[in-house]
Amino acid sequence: MNLERVILTGFMGAGKSTVGRLLAERIGWTFLDLDTHIECVTGKSAKELFADLGEAGFRQLESQVFAEALRQLQVILAPGGAVIDKSENQAVLASSQGSYTIFLDAPFETLIARCIEQEQSERATYRPLLHQEAIARARYDARKLLYAAHARLRVDVADATPHEVLQHILEAISSFRPL
Repeated sequence: MNLERVILTGFMGAGKSTVGRLLAERIGWTFLDLDTHIECVTGKSAKELFADLGEAGFRQLESQVFAEALRQLQVILAPGGAVIDKSENQAVLASSQGSYTIFLDAPFETLIARCIEQEQSERATYRPLLHQEAIARARYDARKLLYAAHARLRVDVADATPHEVLQHILEAISSFRPL
């Protein structure tokens, strides 16, 4: 496989953006946080977009931007955790030549605790499900299966530092590109 992009998937709080930035810096590629990119393209925050478009409208916009991002080269892509929900996104991900998809996995309780900690420190992105635990858990359970089904690699991030996760990923992709 000719490695053209790395996609980091996982539920909110898995560290996709943190690890993605580290990986991009380490290998000299561009980092693209899909949620931040959508905000830049539209000039509106995710919270404003949810209010204006509703969840269905936001998810459609997200799908369009995700498909465009999968055409970029030498990019580390961190899509929002819900991207995997839509079958059209699953299909575009599965057919994306040159993509190496990595599932950053941790228990639900660990991920929610991280998100709450981020929210309290005001470093959080907009997470509409964060305080709806029953809905969040149901989506986590469904998505975990989808993340695993579409990933070439699963990395347990529960007790790992971002730098330890980075090292694991670098070892996994080293056979596809010189580091």
